[in-house]
Amino acid sequence: MLLLLLGVLLFLLVATDITKTTLSTRGGGILTNLVSRLVWWGFFSAARRRGASRLLEYAGQAVLLSVLLTWIVMLWLSLFLVFASTPGSVVDDTTGVAADLWETFYYAGFTLSTLGVGDYAAGGDGWRVLTSAAAFCGLTFITAAITYIVPVLSAVSLQNQLSLFITSMGDTPQAIVVNSWNGEDVSSFYDNATDLRQMLVEHTLNHHAYPVIRCFHNSQAGKNLIPAIALIDETLRLLDRIAPQIPQDRLKRRMLGSALDNYVELHHSAYLRRRQPSMTAPSVRLDSLREAGIPVASPVPSADEAQRRDRLGALLEADGWEWRDVYGDDSAG
Repeated sequence: MLLLLLGVLLFLLVATDITKTTLSTRGGGILTNLVSRLVWWGFFSAARRRGASRLLEYAGQAVLLSVLLTWIVMLWLSLFLVFASTPGSVVDDTTGVAADLWETFYYAGFTLSTLGVGDYAAGGDGWRVLTSAAAFCGLTFITAAITYIVPVLSAVSLQNQLSLFITSMGDTPQAIVVNSWNGEDVSSFYDNATDLRQMLVEHTLNHHAYPVIRCFHNSQAGKNLIPAIALIDETLRLLDRIAPQIPQDRLKRRMLGSALDNYVELHHSAYLRRRQPSMTAPSVRLDSLREAGIPVASPVPSADEAQRRDRLGALLEADGWEWRDVYGDDSAG
């Protein structure tokens, strides 16, 4: 009876996890999140917490395969426990002799995989019904698990596009502002702000639905999304330093800022809770903007700004990066 109860509970746990992970838009199930974090932590530790380590480029694939393997193994184990709870539930199809534990384990595996080898069979009508139901569940859940890979890889592709879109505007926040300056305003930046906001919102929604995409890592800072997010957020901070007489599209600025807020808050609440960065955010320097002829003001940084930069620092650190990966070797700007 104990084995039967354990098998049923384990099956319900795995079935719930697969359903929530593959069909819900609110993130992975308990097992999926646990496996993802453990595998990522293993790779991150082996890479000595360095975002530039090429080892981390394999973390995403390893996480996906580990999640799929966990689902298959636990479904297999749950069905085995149910059959093993009653002697004679599985018999040799030729001799009618009750199967031992290894043979029962083998029977549970080929039932879930729908192979239908036929050298062993269910030992009664009730077990035959259970076998049919298990085969149907195995086909359904394993198919759903495998097809889960497709939208995940699509979301990873968008993540890569977003990082390249941001870094193509400039290597540093100052470079982006200077590149956007046309002698009168920075309208070139706002020409791209709508597309940037749309991609960022879509990526944030993808991240809600498929948190595993966080584990897909590029070892080049210029192609990794986390430094790119810090890069564009710091750019908005510089735009706020431009003198008030220079016209800016406040609506686009607000909408892009809101999209960034949602992304940073998602990471803060899901991964960074109470985590404080060990590195100090660089001062906001405006020398290169002045040299380009951009009128600037120097407001006193607010407490909200300091808190936001702390969160960005924690986000960078949690992915193995530093502020110099945003500002270059001159991390002060």
